[in-house]
Amino acid sequence: MTRSSTAQPRSFDFGRFWDRWGIASVLVLLIIVSTVISPDFLTLQNIQSILRESAYVGIVACAMTIAIMNGTFDLSVGGQLALVSVVSLFAFGIGGTGLAIAAAIGTGLACGLLNGVLVTALKVPPFIATLGMLFVFRGIAYLLTQDGPATLPYADVDSAFAQIGSGGIAYIPTTFIIMVLVFVAGYMILYRTAIGRKVVAYGSSPSAARFSGISAWKVRLFVFVLLGVAVGIASLTYATRVWTADGSAQDGFELRVITAAVLGGASLQGGKGSLTGTFSAVLLVSVLNDLLVSQGVDASYQRIILGSVLVIALAIDGLRTKFSGFGRFRRAPRTGPGLFNTSDDSAPQFPSSNTTKTGRAPEQERQSQ
Repeated sequence: MTRSSTAQPRSFDFGRFWDRWGIASVLVLLIIVSTVISPDFLTLQNIQSILRESAYVGIVACAMTIAIMNGTFDLSVGGQLALVSVVSLFAFGIGGTGLAIAAAIGTGLACGLLNGVLVTALKVPPFIATLGMLFVFRGIAYLLTQDGPATLPYADVDSAFAQIGSGGIAYIPTTFIIMVLVFVAGYMILYRTAIGRKVVAYGSSPSAARFSGISAWKVRLFVFVLLGVAVGIASLTYATRVWTADGSAQDGFELRVITAAVLGGASLQGGKGSLTGTFSAVLLVSVLNDLLVSQGVDASYQRIILGSVLVIALAIDGLRTKFSGFGRFRRAPRTGPGLFNTSDDSAPQFPSSNTTKTGRAPEQERQSQ
């Protein structure tokens, strides 16, 4: 008489639940609080303003999440945004909408390529390389606007270029639609292309990725170029919203981008991140910023609060990594990964050094023989 085997129920992992739904839950809570504190929060005009404000941050945060999953990051995105915005506005004055879009994408791509070459070819650490280029890019933007900031002439506010920042479809801002499309493209890159799988594999385990034949410098160069292109797209949504740009544009932008990526679940150790989480975190940061502005909080205190949010997010990630088994409860088994999620158990698996070709431990192999 044999005992029928039953499937063991899986444990409820609070850390995984937080990765998938934690930021979205906090976002809903913050929206409720904002509605109570500010009666004008849920007006159509204010909601559209929040969505427009979140677009250029979200576009770059999507690419930054992919970069962090690869085990790197880019501190120069704020300088890139200022420079690309200046170039695109000047290009519009010379050749119209088409030239402005081409100049923005091309300049962003060139900035990302330069960062990638510094890191991959010259072996400069990403922190040092991108921090230095942050000042270089802003310095060039200041030089280009010595005679005054780059501006969009008032006579052209109804042009197709200006409509990128002020237009919309069915009350949904065009810039927000662009951000959603960028996140969809980011998902397709990560989970439907070979280069995307290599990005995650290298971030999860660089040594195992190299052992499997993944070219580290090609993957890292791709990540920085992708970031540059994302900044080019984001600059179009920013410049056409404010109609002006100079070297001081969006000072501290890189802090908001990295905060959104880390708050959304990206681990600075690499190999782990969630585009869904980043999307929710971008909206969370935008709603928080709108609440602070509506309550008349000084810009200096806003930076203190945003910096504190980043530190708290990093601390939570560190504690969750240290106590990975804490907070688990038993539950029924479930199948199917999250829509945009990836974690260590969904990353490509490589053979362990203490297993044989059959996948069994050496002791089991000897016994079978």
